[in-house]
Amino acid sequence: MLKMNELVLDIVVPLYNDSDVLASLCDAVFSEINGKFKSFRLILVDDGSIDSTFENAIKMREKYESLEVIRLAGNFGQHRAILAGLRSTNADIIAVMDSDLQDRPEHIIVMVKKMLEEDTPMVIARRASRNDPFLKKIGSRTFATFSNILVPFKVDPHLGAFRVLRKNVVKQICDVKEHTGTPFSMLYSLKIPYSTVDLDRDARIAGKSGYNLRKSMKLASDRILTYSIKPIRISILLGILFGLFSIGIAVYSIVNYGLRDEVAPGWTSLAFVTSFFGGLNLLFLGILGEYIGRIYIESRGIPNYMIQDSTINDED
Repeated sequence: MLKMNELVLDIVVPLYNDSDVLASLCDAVFSEINGKFKSFRLILVDDGSIDSTFENAIKMREKYESLEVIRLAGNFGQHRAILAGLRSTNADIIAVMDSDLQDRPEHIIVMVKKMLEEDTPMVIARRASRNDPFLKKIGSRTFATFSNILVPFKVDPHLGAFRVLRKNVVKQICDVKEHTGTPFSMLYSLKIPYSTVDLDRDARIAGKSGYNLRKSMKLASDRILTYSIKPIRISILLGILFGLFSIGIAVYSIVNYGLRDEVAPGWTSLAFVTSFFGGLNLLFLGILGEYIGRIYIESRGIPNYMIQDSTINDED
């Protein structure tokens, strides 16, 4: 079995408007990781920041030679930024962590040791505690609950993006030409075996999270609508039930008219029910349209992201 000092490590960190934390991030990573592996690189992926994140990252290269910077042409989202970093590495072990130091660099060593001990292709940090705002915690738990109901695989809501992966797993992720899903959801859907390590998650050292409600909703829809057809099946089931209910109302009205030769009262209620079913049908059509739209996006074959600048390309 290989030892840790015989392995090459790359650490991929997506950035978005992180100029305030960049220096602390780099100092922490290099002070904790340097000398622990055969060699290692820190790969920073700037996801279209509108502050001085990219310029500051380039300046940090003057201090740390094993630092690489990729700049995306726009804001493509955290998971696509991670994918760009994964496609730029050929290391034995690849770690993925957030930029805000809520994930501690020294915990990478803990996870790699767990990987070597249990010989698993992936180790994920399980949040034993987290110092996040209350609303963010509720949002994360709600997302996890709904996605676990609707997708065919279950994900512990305490698992996040912080993890280490073997080279062969990363290569298979990068070979998949998928545009509407996310790399980590893909791993869960493929049932890649993994181990977990309980770790504390610190508060952000500066700035605020780049995840707002809109981005969280998009992440939820990407996981549910890319990896599950349950929403369509639920729509079909509800359609059948409501269809039978409508037939029952029609039969009741016809029989009542035939026996009593009068129109039953309550047409206002029926109008309301009709409007409700009409709205429900539009919802079902929207769900169906979302699936068709994703098929269209996948069929176009457009890239997940565009790289504007890269120090890795400069040296190849």
